[in-house]
Amino acid sequence: MAEKIKNKKEEKATAAKPAAKKAETVKKAAATVKAEPVKKAAPAAKAAPAAKTAPAKKAEPAKKAAPAAKAAPAAKVAPAKKAEPAKKAAPVLDEITEDAVVTKGKFEVKRTSDRRYMFNVRAGNTQVIASSQIYASMAACRNGIESVGKNAPIAPIEDQTLSSVNEEKCPKFQIYFDKGGKYRFNLIAANGQNILACTQGYTQKSSCKNGIQSVINNANAAIVLPGDDE
Repeated sequence: MAEKIKNKKEEKATAAKPAAKKAETVKKAAATVKAEPVKKAAPAAKAAPAAKTAPAKKAEPAKKAAPAAKAAPAAKVAPAKKAEPAKKAAPVLDEITEDAVVTKGKFEVKRTSDRRYMFNVRAGNTQVIASSQIYASMAACRNGIESVGKNAPIAPIEDQTLSSVNEEKCPKFQIYFDKGGKYRFNLIAANGQNILACTQGYTQKSSCKNGIQSVINNANAAIVLPGDDE
């Protein structure tokens, strides 16, 4: 038994010898291999010398600004002209007021371009209401004015614009439509002669009747004769 144990120990020792030899061999090999010397780092390249900076040029002195041109003297403004007062517009026939109808007007005698005569009936507001026919002489013109004075106050109105006309005896006023469809009137004397006619048409019949009333109210108005230069 002891022998067996001895043999086992010897076997182990024999097996351990090659391992120990191997380890020794490895150790020697490691000692043999010398570490390579560390290479010295290459000296750093010398930096290129910095480029010389050109000396800064001295700033040129600022040029003096040219003196500003003198402003031209402002043109003198002409004083504003005073506005002329607006001329009064001639009254429109359709705007005949009660004042114009009631206020006394006048008969205004005029000389025509061929040296004959006629007259206008002007209302109190100076509006021409009606005009006469043309007379060859001043005497005949005055007779026409006297005829208006006699006939106008007693003349009835014959309205020819109605569908049924009631014909009146002369002297009379006649209301009728002109070519433009406006109202007009005439004064017919007792002898049937047309002695007076309105100068413009009226859009309203009531205005036409106001014109007639103005003629009646001015039947005995003053007569204004033309001057020597007419």
